[in-house]
Amino acid sequence: MKWCGVMHPGPSLALAIIACFLQRYFCESRRDKEEGLKPGSETYGYKAFSGEAFVMQCTKPQSAGLCERLYNITASSEEADWSRAEGETNRDRDDGAVTGRGNALWFSTVTAKDSGKYTCHTGGMVIHFYVEVMERASLGSRDTEENRVTLVLGKGGRIPCPGIKCQTQRSKVTWYKDARPVCEIQDERTISVVDRCTLLLGTVYVSDATLYFCDYTYEENGIPWTVRRSVNVSVIPADTKDPPQMTYPHGNEEGVELGEPHNLSCQVQFGFQRTFDPVVQWWISSHSNHEDMMKLMEMEAQQVRERSIEEFEFTVTRTAQILEVTQLHLDSTFTCLAQNSVGNSSATIRLTRKSAVSRVLVIVCPVMSLLFVAGLGITVHVYWLEISILYRIYLPYKQTTTDDKEYDAFVSYVPSSSSEEAGRRGRGGREEALEVLLPRVLEGQWGYRLFLLERDLLPGGAYAEDVVCAIRSSRRLVCVLSPDYLASTCLFELETGIRALQQDPHLRLILIWTSPSTSSPNPSPSPNPSPSPSTTSPTRSRPLSLPLSHTLGLVAPASPLPSLVRRAIRVLPALHWTPQNQRRMITSSNSGSRFWRSLHKAMPAQSGTGTDTWTLLDRHTDTQDRGTVL
Repeated sequence: MKWCGVMHPGPSLALAIIACFLQRYFCESRRDKEEGLKPGSETYGYKAFSGEAFVMQCTKPQSAGLCERLYNITASSEEADWSRAEGETNRDRDDGAVTGRGNALWFSTVTAKDSGKYTCHTGGMVIHFYVEVMERASLGSRDTEENRVTLVLGKGGRIPCPGIKCQTQRSKVTWYKDARPVCEIQDERTISVVDRCTLLLGTVYVSDATLYFCDYTYEENGIPWTVRRSVNVSVIPADTKDPPQMTYPHGNEEGVELGEPHNLSCQVQFGFQRTFDPVVQWWISSHSNHEDMMKLMEMEAQQVRERSIEEFEFTVTRTAQILEVTQLHLDSTFTCLAQNSVGNSSATIRLTRKSAVSRVLVIVCPVMSLLFVAGLGITVHVYWLEISILYRIYLPYKQTTTDDKEYDAFVSYVPSSSSEEAGRRGRGGREEALEVLLPRVLEGQWGYRLFLLERDLLPGGAYAEDVVCAIRSSRRLVCVLSPDYLASTCLFELETGIRALQQDPHLRLILIWTSPSTSSPNPSPSPNPSPSPSTTSPTRSRPLSLPLSHTLGLVAPASPLPSLVRRAIRVLPALHWTPQNQRRMITSSNSGSRFWRSLHKAMPAQSGTGTDTWTLLDRHTDTQDRGTVL
């Protein structure tokens, strides 16, 4: 460049000056290229300290006095493209300590390896950052302690900026709580910066246990540098002023069994202490030798459970094991002793032998419960028929006149050759047979539509099928029971009705017991007592004449009844007919006998008469009208 300073007259001087300016321009352009600078780019510097958290955002550092956030956490990571000067990405560390947060680069723990030059591209702008990480070993122990601050909950607290002497600090320190500047929080609570570099908290809250940053700036070689320090703040409650409290054992005795192992457990609640050193011990005192010497027992390690910071308490559990309980243990006293720096507390218990009854109860009670459940199941299974019939009696379905039934009642009785003669005697003012009287009253006076087997059963059909069909088409099955009935083929109609009752909720059975005097006067046996159920004739033969027995006012045949019929008539309510009831009919001026009133209530509702009341008279007042076949 010596020739640039030689003076030449005329045109030579002008050319020399132009050449000198061109050379200087190219030299400066080359230097800028080597340093990676471009038009529109800016350069800043950061100083961090090894082992601390560090963050820098993709924008120029904030000036002192401005109340702006440390970085924009809501920004997309695509808005900031970070790279190292040597072309490596910002996530070149294998430990995952470098991540992107919004438009910032976040170092959870910065190290000397992170020193270097970083480049950030955002919005067409290029920003260069020089990061210098200083080793903490060169800072001394004082700075190490200031990087972590412990505050007491509910009291005031001070957080100094590490490594800064506030008295000699010229520039004001800017504080951040996480990403929020302190100046933004001052409107919400009492918090301020005193002595230029110390953060003062009027009242410490649980939320103050977080990460704080403090910044101060200076300029060196034309580059603005920002020293950024982080402070980890933890919050603890004040030391307790109370001694430990026993939460278990509560009582004075514990039941044990001789020869068996037993564990003594003691739970104690301790308040918070900064130097927490709880003591929980089990002691045994034997009274057999009259010395009352206390000995420390062998115990397991203490188990400590910590609660939340608002109610910062510790629950310590200590267990002592007795390998085999002997009589000596029963004669001893066991004491749990708990102690902290404030005071101590204790709980004393004695071991007592468990009563033998308790073991018996433990074994017998489950067995008895199992037997009870099994017995209940067997009983329900055996008496399921009776239970289902009782359910239909006492919890009936609501009856209507539009249930698609063709007949109001199916009347089942034993037809006898004396029925016509009894009818003629009745018209002459004498006694009438009930099978003759029932159709006349139910159809003629009360207006019900009945199905009478000898009148309405069509000839040529199958007897069993026609009976089943007729019963299912009726709302009621009225059975006139007598010894002759129970020994005749009419028993099939009753058995069919009982089976239909279990399936059809709209069907009801009305049983009417007649006294022996109303049965057939001719008890002579017939050589052909009953036709086959498959006969096509609607006329049934006379019943067999069998010996009768009376039990509880009812009569039963000597031959055994089918199990279904015998079990059903035990629980089904029934009416009792006597010849005296014939003269006490229901009229406009006479309410009639109990038999006719009960029969009228048991019959289905007719159109316009309201809801059916399938309820006989009170069970207590009608016991003489009910019967049981044994």
